[in-house]
Amino acid sequence: MRKIFLLVALLFCVLSSLQAQKLRLSDIPQEVRMGLENTYTDYKLLGWYFETGQYVAEIDIDSRVGRVFFTASGNWQFTIFNVSHEELPTLVANYFINNYPGYRIKKSEYVEDFGGDNYYRLVVSMKGIGQTEYEMIFDTRGKMIKTNAPDPDYVKKDYIERLNPEDIERQQKKMAERTALPGTGLEVGDENYVKANKDPQSSGKDGRKVDIEIPAPVEEPKIPEAVNRAFEKKYPRIEVQEWQTQDTCYNAVFKNRQKTSMEALFMPDGSLVSVTTLMKKDRYPRLIMSDLAKRYPDAKVSLIQKVEYDAKYRRSVTDRKLEQYFYIELTEKIRGKRDVKTIKLLYDKSFKYQGLAGNQDDYEEEEEEE
Repeated sequence: MRKIFLLVALLFCVLSSLQAQKLRLSDIPQEVRMGLENTYTDYKLLGWYFETGQYVAEIDIDSRVGRVFFTASGNWQFTIFNVSHEELPTLVANYFINNYPGYRIKKSEYVEDFGGDNYYRLVVSMKGIGQTEYEMIFDTRGKMIKTNAPDPDYVKKDYIERLNPEDIERQQKKMAERTALPGTGLEVGDENYVKANKDPQSSGKDGRKVDIEIPAPVEEPKIPEAVNRAFEKKYPRIEVQEWQTQDTCYNAVFKNRQKTSMEALFMPDGSLVSVTTLMKKDRYPRLIMSDLAKRYPDAKVSLIQKVEYDAKYRRSVTDRKLEQYFYIELTEKIRGKRDVKTIKLLYDKSFKYQGLAGNQDDYEEEEEEE
């Protein structure tokens, strides 16, 4: 088991390489070429690379592409095969589906190593842009070995709450108002109520007690000291209006000295993830406003937020390139109804339209009107 964990750490280091150096066949030592022939026999060689001090052979076995890692002396370390979601073992797929609603699999791999401890590796994250990535390791039978993902019970509870947060808030407020009434319970003595709900075994003179489930008190999130120190260092003498939990991170809602509404997202160790700034109307990007006028001439802009990722955090995320972007919400009246709909959009740092912000993988591209 310990060997698997060490191999996972080594694998992470390999995957963190920014770009592999492609090599010619003549650049490959004889020992390394012999190592490949001794490891696999029926394969098609696609190319040689050099990553983090290791030689990597990209091969094709039965239409499945793999990357084989060797030391300079030709010793085989491990091989990584990309696996489609449909090819994952049933236990692995079911575990993810049942325990991580609202998440998506960004990468799925099958890893073979020289010790025979083969395993499946998933990289998962919440749907949407800029979400924290997590790793899941399963053995070949589909049993979970290791993960740094949030607890499944927390994920499922959070997912349910995010489905309709406004309705949950309304119900909690309504229940709180009821429990604030004096007395040990609500006495139902109204004449009309008694007539409509009269019990044949009761005379109807005495009021009945109605049991009301009291919602659990909302606990303020406990902020790690490292997060508090990180915020104070970045924003000295600024008061946090509200602390929120977002996945496993902590989000500080505050106003800077110019009274601009902002949010700063921190990891539990105090590392900064991103800073979100609510833009004032007189600072709305001209190019974005011009494009919105063409796409949605009847809509009104509710808000524009600028989201910037911390430089250190960008370097720690290897599976995608994180850039500054603009999140926009519009309101538009529905034809024939009094209701209005909210439209959520995304623009990149160059003010170019990227698509609708939704629950699909990252963002859906909007169909252009002819």
